[in-house]
Amino acid sequence: MADPVTLLVAGSTVLGAAGQISAGKAAEQEGRANQQIAERNAIKAEQDAQAAIELGKRNVAIFERDFNAYQNKTTSAYLKSGVRLDGTPLVVLENMYAEAELEKEIIKYNAKVDSADKIETAVIERMQGAAALARGKNAKRASYFNAGSTLLGGAAKAASV
Repeated sequence: MADPVTLLVAGSTVLGAAGQISAGKAAEQEGRANQQIAERNAIKAEQDAQAAIELGKRNVAIFERDFNAYQNKTTSAYLKSGVRLDGTPLVVLENMYAEAELEKEIIKYNAKVDSADKIETAVIERMQGAAALARGKNAKRASYFNAGSTLLGGAAKAASV
């Protein structure tokens, strides 16, 4: 029959090693969970990026509709008051049109910038997810090494008892 002290040392060694392995597996699972969260956030950011472009298109369409209505009212007002559409009135209408075109380009540009920001957020989320998974795997690997070290140390203690 084995010495009780030797059995105690061996038992605590095995329990310690098992605890380290379990902690490593939990760390890897946490890393995978964090990666899944980051991937979900990345997908959401990509959807938001597409929505920003669609919103920009919608805003341009609304602006065009409103501008055309305003331009038509202005033209009608000129014609009703007997003003000919040449000279200054024509220059005014042309300037309004040029400013409207510039405004549409600004709306499109802002939508593209917003979309690009959201795409960058998606990239960062994926990088963070990959890093979380790598940390989890590294923690698991380290726990296995620690468990092996614990077992070897416990075997040495048991042999010396």
